[in-house]
Amino acid sequence: MLRSSIVSADYGQNGVVTVSTVATGTNASTDVLSTANAKSWMKVESSADDTLIASLVAEVIDVVEETYSFQLIEKTVTAEWESYAKRVDLPLFPAQSVSSVKTINHEGTETTLTAGDDYYLQGDTLVLNTVYAYENPFERMRLKVVYVAGYTSIPNGITLGIKKAVLSSYEDRQDLVEGGVSELPNGSKSHFKKYAKLI
Repeated sequence: MLRSSIVSADYGQNGVVTVSTVATGTNASTDVLSTANAKSWMKVESSADDTLIASLVAEVIDVVEETYSFQLIEKTVTAEWESYAKRVDLPLFPAQSVSSVKTINHEGTETTLTAGDDYYLQGDTLVLNTVYAYENPFERMRLKVVYVAGYTSIPNGITLGIKKAVLSSYEDRQDLVEGGVSELPNGSKSHFKKYAKLI
């Protein structure tokens, strides 16, 4: 599913058409923020709501990833573009490594590109060595990239934003059913926006 916060700034020459993810890393929501750490920050001493708090942590992480496109739990991402230019911004980040890059012609034939010779990764951008600027972008149909995305070390600002969101959802539970998180508090958003990107 394409994240709503992804905005293409390349006049349609680099539009992502599909994005799918599979959680393949060793980390989980409890590694991002454990129930014990959440309770300590929230000043909750009872264990009665441990299941609820763990559920809230997991749901806040889902909402944050969906909203801001940075990945807190490591995932293998498959993204496809109808057309592409020399620089292709990867939709979910931070990018750790690229597994494969393939071009697909109008007949559906895939050609696997070679790392170093045909492309390289620059931050969260794939740079194609064999493409020059934006010339005839729509003749290059299409591109499929498989890569690994996720923080190896989550910034403190993001962790603080998650804690605030979990506390807010925990304290405001009149419509809460097993940890439903529908809206992030403004205090959390201010932390998350520092790490968001327009791509």
